[in-house]
Amino acid sequence: MNKIFEFPNLIINPKYLLVFIIASFIGCTNEEDSYNLKDLELEFGVKSSVSRIDDNSIFFENVEYGEKSRNKLDIHIPDLVSPKGLLIFFHGGAFIGGDKSDIFEEYLSSIFLKIIKKGIIIVSANYSFLDSESSKGVLTSLEDGENVISFLEQNRKLLNLKDKDVVLSGVSAGAGISLWNGFKDNKFDRISGILAIEAQSSYNVYTWEKVFNGFNIDEMRKLYSELDEIYLNFYKGEPDGKLLEKLDYSSKMDKMDPPFYISNRAGKDIINTNNEIDFDVLYHSFLHADYLRKKAIEVNLKFSGIYQESPDNFVLRMLGVK
Repeated sequence: MNKIFEFPNLIINPKYLLVFIIASFIGCTNEEDSYNLKDLELEFGVKSSVSRIDDNSIFFENVEYGEKSRNKLDIHIPDLVSPKGLLIFFHGGAFIGGDKSDIFEEYLSSIFLKIIKKGIIIVSANYSFLDSESSKGVLTSLEDGENVISFLEQNRKLLNLKDKDVVLSGVSAGAGISLWNGFKDNKFDRISGILAIEAQSSYNVYTWEKVFNGFNIDEMRKLYSELDEIYLNFYKGEPDGKLLEKLDYSSKMDKMDPPFYISNRAGKDIINTNNEIDFDVLYHSFLHADYLRKKAIEVNLKFSGIYQESPDNFVLRMLGVK
């Protein structure tokens, strides 16, 4: 049935009916822990609609968290008076591609549906690419991730968020953004966990020489011009020691950091049978995950992975949700 509902002076299309009902419920309640839809729309600068992850959730698309062109995020708010936590997701794409809409891909959407059904707000954010205007290389992307967290921290009261209720998450490049922000100087003490899928062990690529047996980044750059080009674009030139230290999130890890979940599927042979670099292995080898796990053991930091639990169960456990 694809009809409209007719009233004396009102016509409502079915696809907007759910938004109308949710808005009525949320906007009319006077409880302290309730959402005020008008306040949310005013603060975020966009109108609400229905989430594509969950039909019972409210969706704010392309909320600006900064001044750069890709400083936009999407917010999915469950139909609850008071949420049980916040999950921030950063997409993958080697810092040259990808989009916050990747969250709607079948594998990811199935995970996030389980999470939002438990009353957890989900935010999916874009960030600057390496070729973005005024990019300082990967550091710009990482700092955009920091700005996402700061923006949501500033709006935590509006979102009815409580203490220690944020999990950072991402795939590949997005996992790196989450790890870098989760491990750095404990600036955001409300972060309770980090979900990292297909992560790199550090963005100081010289530490990868400890990850891969016989790997020497400068020698590989001489042999493979493509790798040299990627390297120079990644750092916007030859990096100095200060920058490399700043980008090495594995060295920032300590026992006071939030627990993390790590899962990498790729093998360990960087050079394939055609004598070419297998970038999937270089970026996503299980050896990267092993390196981070060993670091965690050294500093007595808790970690988990696919052999212990599913990604959604990790998120729920970190937020204390059953």
